[in-house]
Amino acid sequence: MNDEIEARLDRDGWDGFPRFLASLFFIAVDSRFSDATPSGEIIRFVASLREDLSHGGPDIDPIGAEALIRSVLSPAIDYDLTPEMVTKIQAATMYKIFSEGDLSDAELDEILAEATEFAMQE
Repeated sequence: MNDEIEARLDRDGWDGFPRFLASLFFIAVDSRFSDATPSGEIIRFVASLREDLSHGGPDIDPIGAEALIRSVLSPAIDYDLTPEMVTKIQAATMYKIFSEGDLSDAELDEILAEATEFAMQE
């Protein structure tokens, strides 16, 4: 499935990649948290994420990461982040959630297909 997505992006251009990444981020956050998730759990998740990234990953804004995650759970939540920081947070968050989820290849293919479908919607 990943090869198909890469081939489509190579053919059609990578302009849609930010939407694809945002779709993956939304799916990941929605699968890990709910609107009833206590703030402390999101704070601990972001702290763990930053610890994981301290071994060679990008530096992310912890307050921004918490707000970005919360914005998926509650559209009323706003955040003030650069597009570059949003991309870093989205990529790191979805990687952590999916890698800790012990997903099968079939489950991952399903998630990628769903994210592709979301990203292609106007």
